Amino acid sequence: MKLILPKHLLIIILLFVTLISCQENGRHEQFVFMQDIQEWNLPEYSLKSRQIRNEIEQLTQGEPKMYADAFTKKYYTGKGHFIWITRHGIGGNADTLLAYLRNVEEDALKPSSFLVPIIEKNLQQLRARENSKEDVNKLAGKLEFQLTRAFLRYAAGQRYGYTHPSQLLNNIESEKSYPEPSQRHHFGIHIEAATDSFYLHALKEAQAGNLGKFFNEIKPQIPLYKTLKRDYLAAKKDTNEERARLARINMERARWRYPRPQGKYIWVNLAGFELTAVNEEKDSILQMRICGGAIAHKSPLLVSKIARLELNPYWNIPPSIIRHEIAPLHTGDTTYFNRHRYRIIDKRTQQSVNPLALSASQLNSGQYVIRQENGGGNSLGRIIFRFPNDYSVYLHDTNTPSAFRLKTRAVSHGCIRLEKPLDLAFFIMENLDSIQQDRIRMEVGKAPLTEWGKKYRAENPPTGERPKNRTYPVETNYAVFLDYYTLYPNREGILEEHPDNYHYDAIIENALDCF
Repeated sequence: MKLILPKHLLIIILLFVTLISCQENGRHEQFVFMQDIQEWNLPEYSLKSRQIRNEIEQLTQGEPKMYADAFTKKYYTGKGHFIWITRHGIGGNADTLLAYLRNVEEDALKPSSFLVPIIEKNLQQLRARENSKEDVNKLAGKLEFQLTRAFLRYAAGQRYGYTHPSQLLNNIESEKSYPEPSQRHHFGIHIEAATDSFYLHALKEAQAGNLGKFFNEIKPQIPLYKTLKRDYLAAKKDTNEERARLARINMERARWRYPRPQGKYIWVNLAGFELTAVNEEKDSILQMRICGGAIAHKSPLLVSKIARLELNPYWNIPPSIIRHEIAPLHTGDTTYFNRHRYRIIDKRTQQSVNPLALSASQLNSGQYVIRQENGGGNSLGRIIFRFPNDYSVYLHDTNTPSAFRLKTRAVSHGCIRLEKPLDLAFFIMENLDSIQQDRIRMEVGKAPLTEWGKKYRAENPPTGERPKNRTYPVETNYAVFLDYYTLYPNREGILEEHPDNYHYDAIIENALDCF
């Protein structure tokens, strides 16, 4: 006959066995009470898990401000496991997280952006719940949701930045004023961003109690960030609020995860109007002034690789310049076209067309190319460095070198004009001997330096003919970076301030203030 014990008798036996076992082993264990057994509803045990989830469900109704918030909502809507609540209340990982969040001011951030005051208040009430008027399960639900939201905000920001540059800097101009997308899209660098897999990994690390190790792995890695952070803390200590503001904004730029200069590269700081070419293998460096895009024609931020060098280039005028500057003002003006040495070429026949034969709408039709002849007076100068990009911008020489004397050199249609293009050519074309360099000098109208070159020039004086257009592939793997920092170290490592000509700083600062 099968013996069936009443439920209450089973529970009494369980309590008795537990008490005897603890006494025999000399351990002081907590007693297991009836209400504890009734409340062990889920593997992660919460005080009353259903009530806690009901509270979390109420909190998920709000509109998320950023993707970290949206993922938090999705995680709990999908009945994800509790991260911070244990059978004893709030786990120790919550205290570890709070210790980090309380110190975010050292990273030029606000604790309120990570809900620190709210979390501290709710945590205090939960741990002193006998003195709290609020239901303990509601407090636990609020804390579970708030801690996850704050944690994912902090983790994603440390790893990828707290703002997204393409969202901030693209489309800041109106489509009506700038119809071409390339005129409105100023950030063209592929940037890493937090994904669902990153957030899930972060939550697993938090649940496993590995926050210290995890935060060390995801913190900003580049030395520039540490330099800017030291400057920020020093400025705050000296109550230099404007310098602290500048450091804060550029710290955020340094948090963005995209390719950074290393090895062989050409780095252009559009805010400082300067170019630095570096070959780390040879410990060599070349610096020069540049002219960048005007406010209405901002040079884009991009990363690419130098593909080729072109001597005595032609300039095919971009459709945007034809549409906004040439067609409305100079249609049929042969004097204008002759003065600038512009030729109109029919794409179908490759034949020149008289400016008098075309209307403004025909110039804008896309059927014709307006090309400036090469040689002296060409807007691209005598040398251009071409690299793949979606903006049709390049590094090139100029026929107006006087612009390099200006303090604010935002004067171009977006391309980068170089103060010393020939020096850059010889810097990146590393295997040229002195005679090869002299050949290039003479091709761009410069005097030779070698005895061979001087003899050659004496025997072959310039004829006055239009110079030949030549292309040299560049196979030395020089990356090119067009970037924008308003606080950046000079060659001696001293941070220098640069004007914010494109007004990007205020956009970044506002985004940091608003999340």
